[in-house]
Amino acid sequence: MVPGPPYKPKDFTLLKRDGLYHLFYIRRNVVLPYAQAERELGHAVSPDLWIWTQLPAVIPARDSSWDSDHIWAPTIVLKDSIYWMFYTGVADSPGVFSLYQRTGIATSTDLMNWNRYDAPVWGCADVPWSWCDSTNANTGFRDPFVMPDPSAPGHWLMYTSTFPASDPGGMVVGVAASDGDLWQWSDLGPLWITHRSFTYSTVIESPHLFEHAGLWYLFYTTNAGQPITFSTGTDPVGAPPTWTYRGRLGTMLGLDTNAWYASEYLRDGLVDYFSYVVADRIEIYRMVWGADWRFSLAQPDFMHVRSMTWSADTVGEHQAVKLTIVAANWQGRSISIEAVGGANGQPDSVLSLDRLGLPATLTLMADTVRIVWPAVSLADTSDPARAFRVTLRLTDRTAETRPLVIVAAQPGPPPEDPPDDHIEDRIRGGGILLGPLNHARPLRAPRGLLLEMRREAPVRLDLYDLQGRRLRTLVDRRLPAGATVVPWDGRDAAGAAALPGVYFARVVTPGETRTVRLVLTRQP
Repeated sequence: MVPGPPYKPKDFTLLKRDGLYHLFYIRRNVVLPYAQAERELGHAVSPDLWIWTQLPAVIPARDSSWDSDHIWAPTIVLKDSIYWMFYTGVADSPGVFSLYQRTGIATSTDLMNWNRYDAPVWGCADVPWSWCDSTNANTGFRDPFVMPDPSAPGHWLMYTSTFPASDPGGMVVGVAASDGDLWQWSDLGPLWITHRSFTYSTVIESPHLFEHAGLWYLFYTTNAGQPITFSTGTDPVGAPPTWTYRGRLGTMLGLDTNAWYASEYLRDGLVDYFSYVVADRIEIYRMVWGADWRFSLAQPDFMHVRSMTWSADTVGEHQAVKLTIVAANWQGRSISIEAVGGANGQPDSVLSLDRLGLPATLTLMADTVRIVWPAVSLADTSDPARAFRVTLRLTDRTAETRPLVIVAAQPGPPPEDPPDDHIEDRIRGGGILLGPLNHARPLRAPRGLLLEMRREAPVRLDLYDLQGRRLRTLVDRRLPAGATVVPWDGRDAAGAAALPGVYFARVVTPGETRTVRLVLTRQP
């Protein structure tokens, strides 16, 4: 991925949405003075990891704000159908701040339109063991990396590069934890395996982690001659005895990696990618795993299936349904397919393609291929409903269909009513989308609401109980276009905890009012 003159990339994040790869990166303008050179994030997309299209930059620096001078090092996670970007904002104000670095949040539902929050969520002032001097340009607190906590479902971990107060001559990676509220973080202390007594380096930047075959890999960039360095361990927050220092990536690969830095990792189905910055570009390679912890790098496949879709979600047995496959760089290529599914209420298992009457290998004859299939159910014929679901996917899991439900030809019983605590409202009006943060479940633990505006407008958002009494005003100000996450701690205006039950959120903008029902099943 080459941004093209006058830009060069630095720290970045890579992710995939709806068959399209997205890359967000520090966009440095090399013709400008340093103070003006890194004031926004570049955004590029690709259907295949080879051909990239540059889109408008995002997250520009804001004057008179905590991120007024530089925008650095994005990392993005998906939670509750919302993309959460964590990034480093830098402020530089003579006598007040000197390259003062903190972590903030922006949110989006489409990766195109981003809304930022006014204050940072994490900084060196929140970490008692870190060196924190806002007037010293050598103080560092940057390059956040966020991932789910593997030991606690629904919880999160954040890794950040900083300096320990006990040894400010060298950097380490610090770890913070969230119980699911991504605005709130608590310190877990330093990851001492990144201290210079292990790494032989005083600079530790761009940390990221991933798991393979039960082993955790921790990568970071140092100021050594071969900068990218890594360790492997059994616990992503463990003490040094749980880690093995593996040294420089170039030593393992047998390559000269002196110009590589700011590495990242992406798992796409069963395919692992390793990427890094070098010169004016970001290089992306497929990881080829060895018998132990080692890996090599290979070119990614030029062909990429972007989508596999059914023409319907539900179809009668033996009725025709259309499968559409869209691929990039398809010429002369074939794809391998597998099917999984089962009867309603049963876990997925691998299905026989022969019994379904579907091919295991399909040669692509165009960028869009359509197959008409007389839906075959493998449900037990003694079941009068005979509802059966089928999902088709590539054998490398990089693309798959939604589950197709195949129902019996004769009428079956009516579908069950949803449970009482089901959230049934997520209403889009002419300019507003309003709903709980996780609209697939009730608000078991209060977090907030998603408010998405098609255009900037003054907004008032109030909460009401079943008797129509207003509990609290959550928003009464002008909001920008795009997705805004509105926190709610489950309390009324007086600070009392709301009782479990049904509530209503009403949003009012000029010329439009929308209301959504909320079900609170547990007090805060």
